[in-house]
Amino acid sequence: MTGRLQDFFGDDWEEALDSLKSAPGAFGNILVGTARQVRPFDVICFGLVVAGWLWLIVGYGIAEDRRAGLLILALLPTALWLLAGIISGLIFEIGGFGIRALGYWEAYLLILLCGLFGVVTLRLALNPKDRRVYHGSAPAADA
Repeated sequence: MTGRLQDFFGDDWEEALDSLKSAPGAFGNILVGTARQVRPFDVICFGLVVAGWLWLIVGYGIAEDRRAGLLILALLPTALWLLAGIISGLIFEIGGFGIRALGYWEAYLLILLCGLFGVVTLRLALNPKDRRVYHGSAPAADA
């Protein structure tokens, strides 16, 4: 088992550790970039996810309504949200770096991160022209 882990994480443990240490800054940049991409459709989809969670808390947990159909209906938006994000993560990884990128553990972290953003990342993966790209103003020329 140790050989497989070593193959997956690579020979240089310090590089893997440096990669993990830089993750919080990269995560913050990804959060800010994704927040700029949110559209009303994404808010509605996430609203359905939250509504499912609320029903689980109130209906299933507090009121003890244990009907299987309602439970599946409440969990369905969350499952679809995560599935959309995982599909987009695969599109970004394979489309951007090629199928060989799936041999690196960092690829799976990015796929997991895309999974959390759900419909937002799937919409961007399928339609790159839909991205809101921030272009800073040109630097002022000194006179």
